[in-house]
Amino acid sequence: MKVIIKPLILAGLLALAGGYFYAPYYTVSQMQAAVEANDPDRLARYVDFPALREDVRQSLNQMLARELAEFRRDNPFGNLGVAVAGALLKPLVDAVVSPTGVATIMEGHVPEPDGRTMGFTAQGETQVRMGYSGLHRFVVTLESDRDPLQQMDLILVRQGAFSWKLAALRFPWSE
Repeated sequence: MKVIIKPLILAGLLALAGGYFYAPYYTVSQMQAAVEANDPDRLARYVDFPALREDVRQSLNQMLARELAEFRRDNPFGNLGVAVAGALLKPLVDAVVSPTGVATIMEGHVPEPDGRTMGFTAQGETQVRMGYSGLHRFVVTLESDRDPLQQMDLILVRQGAFSWKLAALRFPWSE
C-alpha cells in the first residue's frame, strides 16, 4: 500500500505544479477563443476592468503630461489646457477599457489617441510572445511584423492560485 501512495502523491504534486505554471497560458487561450467567437461577455471574465481602467488612465495622463509640458511653459493658459485635456481622458479610456476594446487589441490593432477619440490602427500580421515576468505577473507581447517598435504588452496578474486576469496594457506610445 505504501508503495502506491508515494507515487500517487508525487504525481498529484506534479499535476498541481503543472496546472499552476500553465494557468496563464490557458487564460490567454480562453481570451483568444472568446475574441474569435465574438463573445464579449466571455472575454470580460478574464479582465480586471477597474485595474485596467486605472492603468490606461495613468498611461494617457503620462503621455498627455509629456506633450503638454512645452505648451504649459510657453502659454499662460497652459494649466487650463491641461485641465481640459484631463477631462477628455474618460472617453479615451472607455474606448480601450471595454470588452470590444480589448478584443480589438487582441486582434492586432494598436489604440492611438487622436484628439478627442481613440482610434485603432491595424498592424497587419502580429507575432505573439508570452512569458512570466515574475511569479504573479504574465506578459503577452503583440509585435507587428511591419514595425517591431509598434508592440503592445498585455499584462495579466494572478488572482488567487490558478486564476489570471488582464490588469494592464503597455502601449507603443507610452514608453
